[in-house]
Amino acid sequence: MLKQRYSEDSLIEIGIDEAGRGCFWGPLVAGAVCWPLEDQWTDEHRDIVNHIKDSKKISPKKRERIYESICKLSLGYGVGLVNSEEIDKYGATWANQTAFRRAVDSLTLGGARRYLIDGVLPLSSLKEGEAQQTIVDGDATYLSIAAASIVAKVYHDRWLQEWCSKEENKTCAERYDLVSCKGYGTAKHRAGILEHGYTPLHRKLYLRKLLKDSPSLVIERYLFTDD
Repeated sequence: MLKQRYSEDSLIEIGIDEAGRGCFWGPLVAGAVCWPLEDQWTDEHRDIVNHIKDSKKISPKKRERIYESICKLSLGYGVGLVNSEEIDKYGATWANQTAFRRAVDSLTLGGARRYLIDGVLPLSSLKEGEAQQTIVDGDATYLSIAAASIVAKVYHDRWLQEWCSKEENKTCAERYDLVSCKGYGTAKHRAGILEHGYTPLHRKLYLRKLLKDSPSLVIERYLFTDD
């Protein structure tokens, strides 16, 4: 079982992780989860904790079921989104930190907090009563971070699926193979960009290498139009 706490003190601990950081298309999503201490667990908590791990190591169907349990059994969970326009305007580091902040600010828990953040990027600033700790491979180490990774991943994929399912978006979804690639820069997605151009939900910041490696006529004809 993953570790429950970083430090045995009075601070509330909240795990944070993101999904969609490397995507070419769509929002960056951060999840934040506060998991109860073991002396507060019910049988339901005990049944689910051994299934909570890094979201990438869980099948989509199982991940959905665990997500529902996390939402039900956690002391609180939150989600923060940063859209593609914001990513292009302010950059990837700002986007990650802002998604983290939006996720934790959506929590209604009171009291002093410690944020356990997967990776090496901390929040850019802390409010009164807040502390933080970045942890490499945190989603494979701490229960709350692993839970946050599941919340972020499921929310990200549900957002994408819902967008793609709308009738007015189906052609676009097919052009870029969005349902399969989940917004990442797969070969089919890259081919769709070169053939059809980019959309308002593409992250132009992430397309620089693709644009640079493309013939200038293709760039002019396709990549700077919305047709």
